[in-house]
Amino acid sequence: MFTALGSPKGALIGLSSAALIVAITYSLHAATYSLHAAPAPQMALVQPAPVGAPSPTVEVAEAAPAAIDQLITGAVSDAPSPTTQFMPGPLGSSGFAAALDLLKDKKYADAYAAARSLESDVERRTIQWAAINYGNGAIAPASIKAFEADAPDFVGTTFRTRLEQALLKADATGADIIKYLGGAMPNTLDAQLALASAYVADGQTKRAAGIAREIWVGQFLDQASETRVLDRLGELLTPADHWNRAMHLMMHDRATATERLFKFMSPAQQSLAVARNAVSRNAKDAKKLLDAVDASMQTNAVYYFSRAQRAVQFELWDDAIAFFDKGKASDPDAAEWWYERQKLTRLLLGQGDYKRAYKAAAGFNDGPEGRVVEAQFHAGYIALSFLNDAKGAAKHFARMTEFATLPDSVTQANYWLGRALSKAGDAAGAKAAFDVAAGYPTVYYGLLARSELGLKPVELRAMPPVQDSETVFGNREMVQAIKLLVASKETDKAATLLRNLAQGLKSGGELALAARLAQSIDAHHLAISIADIADRRGAPMDLFSFPKDGLPSNQIASTDKAAVYAVARQESRFQVNAISSAGARGLMQLMPGTAKDTAKKIGLDYSPAKLTSDPAYNTQLGSTYLGDQLSRYDGSLLLAAAAYNAGPGNANKWITAFGDPRADEVDPVVWVEMIPFAETRKYVQRVFGNYLVYRARLGGGEISVEDAMHSING
Repeated sequence: MFTALGSPKGALIGLSSAALIVAITYSLHAATYSLHAAPAPQMALVQPAPVGAPSPTVEVAEAAPAAIDQLITGAVSDAPSPTTQFMPGPLGSSGFAAALDLLKDKKYADAYAAARSLESDVERRTIQWAAINYGNGAIAPASIKAFEADAPDFVGTTFRTRLEQALLKADATGADIIKYLGGAMPNTLDAQLALASAYVADGQTKRAAGIAREIWVGQFLDQASETRVLDRLGELLTPADHWNRAMHLMMHDRATATERLFKFMSPAQQSLAVARNAVSRNAKDAKKLLDAVDASMQTNAVYYFSRAQRAVQFELWDDAIAFFDKGKASDPDAAEWWYERQKLTRLLLGQGDYKRAYKAAAGFNDGPEGRVVEAQFHAGYIALSFLNDAKGAAKHFARMTEFATLPDSVTQANYWLGRALSKAGDAAGAKAAFDVAAGYPTVYYGLLARSELGLKPVELRAMPPVQDSETVFGNREMVQAIKLLVASKETDKAATLLRNLAQGLKSGGELALAARLAQSIDAHHLAISIADIADRRGAPMDLFSFPKDGLPSNQIASTDKAAVYAVARQESRFQVNAISSAGARGLMQLMPGTAKDTAKKIGLDYSPAKLTSDPAYNTQLGSTYLGDQLSRYDGSLLLAAAAYNAGPGNANKWITAFGDPRADEVDPVVWVEMIPFAETRKYVQRVFGNYLVYRARLGGGEISVEDAMHSING
């Protein structure tokens, strides 16, 4: 155990003085899976434990998978990952097939009209749902509203936008726009402008001004969109609206957009805006301009924010902290204050300036709850790991628990609270905190807490019962519609409809049936998302959250199979055609350059298209590259995962800066927290948690958390 419930290990040693500036990015990835996996040994499954209570264990052997019709009308096995294919119902009628052909030809209005003649309500609603969902406004507004009244369960999150598009395409009257869109802010700028204009024409100026203000102050807008807003609604905007927009832009370093607002500013406001833009651009005369800011603006939050940033630019750490503290009570964009404080905290932490790093983090006490959680963690972590202040750290972690709501933050708060209380000599308090974290047995910090308590590394929670949900689920029209779509080889549409269905389900049993249905149509990423929904509703489904059928296992290179699953789950949630905003592609989210180099190394032709169309190809390349990183770092999954996400160059820098997590004298838990990139830090933690679960699921043999943190080679 890392803290031995009262005997905490030393923190990092040998930190370099090199400043490492944190990249404020957050990973949006989350998942991994595998196909034709070796049978797993009997595993312990535990029922969800109440907060603070130990998890009761029930031994459940994995059973053979059931056919999909059995899953809809019969019991769900405690062992998911069915190897059988989806067994759809009978094909739809010829009229249904003809309407689907119209949809394929993008003749959405014709398909909607043709559906009216279908005898089956399920067929009619399936076609009409698809015509609205994919038609980009091709269906008349009255028809959309009629469908919503006829089939409310089918209504998805896109319907509001489709209604807006339909009204604009139809050149609807102001009365109709108010009739259909009034009462809520539209989703699209076009519809927002149309509704505000309709209110003006109807004499409802106050409502129009409210929409204009929300657009102008809350949205960034490009120059063309700004011109449209001013042309149509400019007379409704006040000087205060223009200044509030300017402050919002300045807080987000939108210097050019701020300059376009100079004409609406007073001389005093302009003096602050000019100085702020100079700081944003790191201009040489920024300090001179800040000194020249009108006195009336020198208590403005943007002024304090700019002073703090300028102080950081010149390494005036105490001045920066002081200005951050002055501005904390008045902030137009509260989250931005923490992002900048976190940069400073991480910068000072990387330099070994722990006292100042603590002050930078601890001073953030007000703002969005998620940011308060992050600030309290940083303050507590620094106090415990580097300032030898266990009691002070415990206060920060305890405050964290007041705001933490998601599994990652709940377990993080309670695990570190346990470490702090343990070091402070409160063994009973430490155990209570570890118990709470251990109630989440598949989450990184939950697994660490289990280790502290001397529990088995991995225990999966039992599936929610489905006996009371089978009939209701099987009789749902949306389930029948999904089967129709799958039988017609419209799997993507079926998955979209299933996602809509899952978002409205309340019972754990129905969510379990929905997740199994998703797995059976190879929508593994959707099954994991449904399991996430169930977990948030108190009905965890660990077996669906960590599927074993999604990667072509015979194409996994000669490396630790569980590690490949762990990375793939985090990278793509097993979505074959996933493409990230950075251009990473496929199951293992390979960058094209990396894929090309790896293909050449193992003698394969490089094919960009196959990265998102051929699971075996992507898995072979990705597992080879991961294996290279594991070999590079002697089986250290922490370092290999860091290298996979941020590159070996960064991983090597962090070894130099923070010590080697493979070394006995370095606490690997503390080392992971020192990774300066937020995305990579969270990535490493999730991959490690995934690994321990998959090692158990795939029969890789038991390994302790402590041993796995140093090397997974055994």
